[in-house]
Amino acid sequence: MLDSPFFYCLAFLILWSSNMASGKGVSLTRLKTIYQRQQNAAWDASYKPGIWATPQEAPAISRAYILTPAKLAGREVHLLSTPERDAALLGFYHPDVVGLQEQRMLSPEPSVHPLWSYPGIDRSTLPALRGVIDVADRFGYLDLLPRVWAPDPDRPGEKMPLVFPWCGDLLWAISKTKSHVYCVNWSVKGTERDFSQKAGRLAAKHQKWETPRTLLARHEIEAEYYKDVGIRTIRIPSENIDRHVADNLRQLFLHHRRLLSLDAGQREEILAKFHNAMRLGISPTEVIMLLVERRGYSVDDCRSALYQAIWNRDLRVDLFRPILINCPLRPEVQDVIQKYADWFREEA
Repeated sequence: MLDSPFFYCLAFLILWSSNMASGKGVSLTRLKTIYQRQQNAAWDASYKPGIWATPQEAPAISRAYILTPAKLAGREVHLLSTPERDAALLGFYHPDVVGLQEQRMLSPEPSVHPLWSYPGIDRSTLPALRGVIDVADRFGYLDLLPRVWAPDPDRPGEKMPLVFPWCGDLLWAISKTKSHVYCVNWSVKGTERDFSQKAGRLAAKHQKWETPRTLLARHEIEAEYYKDVGIRTIRIPSENIDRHVADNLRQLFLHHRRLLSLDAGQREEILAKFHNAMRLGISPTEVIMLLVERRGYSVDDCRSALYQAIWNRDLRVDLFRPILINCPLRPEVQDVIQKYADWFREEA
């Protein structure tokens, strides 16, 4: 694969355009940037998404976010829309999620399995990806793949077409046991309808390749691309994520990695107080005021300890109702993890 004319040309392009600035859209510069970032994509803090959530690269038609989850050692996670952010928070909350590669390139050419770079993985069992070009050829969609023209290193003065790589949304690494890791690919939109049509005139202006026919073909190609190696692709309309769950997870996330000036014993004491308060119908605010007055703890530490206990599933409250610090907490009635369990399930 590394000896193919495609990769020879790519290496030539990287040298040829090393001083060019990256931008948006389908261009030779963007192709080079995506390949540079996605070469040997790792699952650690060195991972670089193909598209960054910056004004220079994120789509102009939606909001972009950069999150730093503790689960990923605090590395920056680049999310290109509010639906992606809400879906990502659900993944970060899941106890079996052990990794994420967001805005991962769908390689036009054959490439190694996404878990090839996962620490301690048995590579002998991992099939190789056959590539977007192979999938598109099987489906008769080759004419729908976006292309850019590049200098042909074998013919000076001539140009050759290169398939421009798409990037997916959220590729999760999940492990229920230490000996087994698998991936699930999420394609995220705001609504189910968004998977079959563009969001409007503004989207058409900024995404000239995304005609309805191309959009449908892209979803089909992406699903088959990962299915070749036994990875499920799931369409996630964020409208299917309960609004209160999304809002609560966002609030909890803001506190989830804050450092507290509390030792393990003090945290256990505070957690026990909140457990009793929920059982007795007492609001967290009343508990916090008592802890501040009697034990000398800070309000910020007590509040963050509460939110971290809920985020870490040590205090099981109802996430399908608003969490209000001045109102009694409601005990969990339905587990969020069970509610959305199918979205994290391995390919059968």
